[in-house]
Amino acid sequence: MRLDPRKWPGRVVPETDREIDAAVSSFCSRASWADAALARIRVVLVPWFAAGWCVDALLQAVDTRPDGSRQGRPRGRDQVAHEFLHARLRAWSGDGSGFARPPLPGMTLGQWWRVNRRNASLNAPRSGTASASVRSAAASAARAHLRDPVERCREKGRRRQEVLDSLLVPGLRTPTFEDAWRLLAEFPLPTQRVCSHCGHVAREVVRSAA
Repeated sequence: MRLDPRKWPGRVVPETDREIDAAVSSFCSRASWADAALARIRVVLVPWFAAGWCVDALLQAVDTRPDGSRQGRPRGRDQVAHEFLHARLRAWSGDGSGFARPPLPGMTLGQWWRVNRRNASLNAPRSGTASASVRSAAASAARAHLRDPVERCREKGRRRQEVLDSLLVPGLRTPTFEDAWRLLAEFPLPTQRVCSHCGHVAREVVRSAA
């Protein structure tokens, strides 16, 4: 499985080679060091990863000292990325024989997955608690994506049927065509008859058959 550097969690301390590669790429991307030599940056960062440092902690160490003061100006175009990084991290390593405590705590990738899944479960909407406005907005968004004319027509018909169903009286069955014909049979229907000889129009009233 290939790890996407753009999605690498900043608080995760990489352990395997693939995790380290993803973390190094993420570090350079977030630092806006597009011209950095990843292999040289990797050499500088590997000992820090081994010491429990994560990408978020390293980015903060580049900008600040252990006492919280600013490190100085950002990297200039004439400064080589890995040399600039090594000089900035020197403030956190003393004479180079040790590593200061990271300014931000890190965790393993497995721990991050468990925390992420737990947070997703806690923040997930519970069944039956979504408001009508939320459901209506979701339905409107879904209808907006119906680009097929046939699907749009079907959706329009479904909405029309929902409106018609809402007009029905609770407890009564839906009227049928037979009910409509029986209703018409109760009223006289005027008809016209034309004489075939003289063309005279005769009006009479007949009743529809039930």
